Amino acid sequence: MSLPASSGNVVLSGSVCWTNARRWTCVSSETIKLLVTIASWTTPREAIVLKKLKHNTLNKTLMPVARFTVSPAEGESRCAKRVIIHPDSLKTLKLCSGDVIALSLADNGNAKKDFAVGVLWPSLEVSQNTILLSSSLSLTARVTEGNQVQISPLPGKALNKATPFLPSLHDAREARHVRLREISRSSPTVIPTRASSDGRDNAKRRDWLTLLLREHLIGLKFLTPSQILEVLYEGRQRRFSVESVSARLGTGGSVSSITEDVRSLSVHSQLSLWTVGWDTSVDVLDNVTDDQVDYPHKRDVETIEQITPSDAYATVGGLDKTIAEIRDLIEIPLTRPELFRYFGLKPPRGILLHGPPGTGKTHLARAIAASTKSSVIIINGPELSSAYHGETEARLRDVFKDAQAKSPCIVVLDEIDALVPRREEGAGGEVEKRVVATLLTIMDGMEDEAADGNRGRVVVIGTTNRPNAIDPALRRPGRFDREFEIGKRPILPVRCSGRRSTFGNPRALQTLASRAHGYVGADLSAVVREAGTIAIKRWMSASPSFDKDAGIHTSLDLTISDLSDALPSVRPSAMRSVFFETPPVRYSDVGGQASAIQKLREAVEWPLLHPEAFERLGARPPKGLLLYGPPGCSKTILVRACATESGVNFLAVKGPELLSKFVGESERAVREIFRKARAASPSIIFFDEIDALGTSRTDSDGGGASSHEGVLTSLLNEMDGVQELVGVTVIAATNRPDVMDSALMRPGRLDRILFIGPPDQEGREEILRIRTKKMSVEPGFDVAKIATMTDGCSGAEITALCQEAALLTMQKDINAPYVPQSAFEDAAKAIGKQITPEMMKRFHDWSKKFGLTSA
Repeated sequence: MSLPASSGNVVLSGSVCWTNARRWTCVSSETIKLLVTIASWTTPREAIVLKKLKHNTLNKTLMPVARFTVSPAEGESRCAKRVIIHPDSLKTLKLCSGDVIALSLADNGNAKKDFAVGVLWPSLEVSQNTILLSSSLSLTARVTEGNQVQISPLPGKALNKATPFLPSLHDAREARHVRLREISRSSPTVIPTRASSDGRDNAKRRDWLTLLLREHLIGLKFLTPSQILEVLYEGRQRRFSVESVSARLGTGGSVSSITEDVRSLSVHSQLSLWTVGWDTSVDVLDNVTDDQVDYPHKRDVETIEQITPSDAYATVGGLDKTIAEIRDLIEIPLTRPELFRYFGLKPPRGILLHGPPGTGKTHLARAIAASTKSSVIIINGPELSSAYHGETEARLRDVFKDAQAKSPCIVVLDEIDALVPRREEGAGGEVEKRVVATLLTIMDGMEDEAADGNRGRVVVIGTTNRPNAIDPALRRPGRFDREFEIGKRPILPVRCSGRRSTFGNPRALQTLASRAHGYVGADLSAVVREAGTIAIKRWMSASPSFDKDAGIHTSLDLTISDLSDALPSVRPSAMRSVFFETPPVRYSDVGGQASAIQKLREAVEWPLLHPEAFERLGARPPKGLLLYGPPGCSKTILVRACATESGVNFLAVKGPELLSKFVGESERAVREIFRKARAASPSIIFFDEIDALGTSRTDSDGGGASSHEGVLTSLLNEMDGVQELVGVTVIAATNRPDVMDSALMRPGRLDRILFIGPPDQEGREEILRIRTKKMSVEPGFDVAKIATMTDGCSGAEITALCQEAALLTMQKDINAPYVPQSAFEDAAKAIGKQITPEMMKRFHDWSKKFGLTSA
């Protein structure tokens, strides 16, 4: 083995140990021993250096040392701990992504240095001799842009000889409470704050600042005694230093405390390192006083005060039976558990309240909790969720430990579907599955602890508007023993009971409530609020010079007219996604269809106005109606008039808009329409051009299954399947009844089939009178003559005739005062009739085939 003596380099296994730049990189002590062995082949000067290197290596292990130029990094608070470095530099340093390192100013090996602790994060967007640091890390390490810094990995155990200025990861403790103090910048100028109306604004701003600092500390992860934080708040950069840190006690009990005492007696200064998590609390100390502020962020768990049952349920209306059942399930196990033990029975552990949004599930749960003499803990499901491994489960266990300590206790899990979703088909991952398993274990464990006197007397109340999204393992006796559906109920008198109101007739409020079809509790509360606004505006307009110091006059009252005016302005919650603005149409606007109007009234309005008659006679309201006939004969306008006159919720569905090219989407759209109709019942679903959906399955081309067969099957099941359709009337319209499937037109689905044909002489005269009522026509206009000339025309064609007559008049004289009789006659002669005898014969033959008669 020979080496060139004059090269100035020694090469071993590809590792450069000596360079002209006089930097050493050694991988092990064996390499140094080999270098000393071959020192006889080097120059005397190089041999001296090799011997010194051997002496240092035998005392400590040398790690790769490199210098980097600092550049500022931009990012969010959660990225504050990252030391962004090129991947090739990681290989040179023999480190990995995610390693915890300390960075300090490269100052030729001083023993005492300012350092910051970060986590390596590789990126190809930086050069190999540059690292990107957040402002907090740069300030803590006392480095600025362009400085040279060196990186050292934090040792797992204390190595005081090798890294005397670095702490050990083994000694890092979890910070329980951190107190910060704002440090002034180079200029002592005080930046003025915005004026606030009262002290609550300043307290709220301080709370938000504390939340921001807590999030920034969590992003840094590691905390040192000399840590500096810089955050952007209210448009300016603010810096904070660490005033004090209190660490959590370790799990080692007395051993940990003895270790801490021994460390405190050491003659050497101990270097501290803390880790910050979501359980760490943060306080911001004022520059003037050191008073500690309260913990700022919203509590994950809240408690409410107990009040009398009469006061608690005073704001809950229409649920007397449900309240009585729930009180029997909850109060007896909490107050007299020995009665269950006497019979060897397990008391109920939980109930589930479910129903549409806005029906008052959470309000009822809080009322039940407030009415008992037990402790109450309310958990908002999404607020317990954490992005860190195991924290959500730990918080959930802590809540139930607290509940057992306060036994007897009621735990209210609000929006439980966000906390424990379905495990087998949900969108969640392993975190959600662990949370579900934790809650199952906790609820099962409560039964084992119930035998110990006062311990274990805990009842869980869950609320959700998506019961099918909850894991099925929770919905069984022993966990959630009973389920109560909270639906629409008459609460308008309750909403108005605590307000100044003058309704006159006591039945006026009940009459108004009967018009609020499909309104839930939240909707009726919005109606009362809107009515109050109308009353206030009316009172203020009547007394514009009102003196605020004189008080409110007794003339300010809420009247029934205010509620009536406010009701149309608030749409039911279930209808807002399918609401569309349409001009109101009355039966008086439809001419020539008196018989069809009567049939619609019997099918839609009678069940609402005379329910006792149907119950007395044992009759069932019609489930659906089919309107068929030639185009333009007022089928659609009749349905719009029916929805306006009856006041029920109206869902209009155009047949082709439900069809989708994706498999299963059309069927899902049908189910969604009926789901919304049930939630907003009583309601009307109007299928215009239903022949696009209900095509006969036996007439499909080639004898195979039609592409719309799945849609038709879903429609049949929803109209009259296993789940009964209650409070929903289906009205369909078509001009091609011969292509429709016969299963749609049987009793129980489309019970009544009405032929809407062209109007007769009296009907055409009525249509002309209705249409010309809004026009300026010649005095002495002969309606009968024009009606005779339009024999065989549909209602739409007669309406078009009136429009054409007005246009002909404007062509002759744009300043004409009215439309003359001659213009109507000319328009009647030129109009084309779309309804042919062959078309009428086809409808007549189809009606005769099914044994039907016209409306």
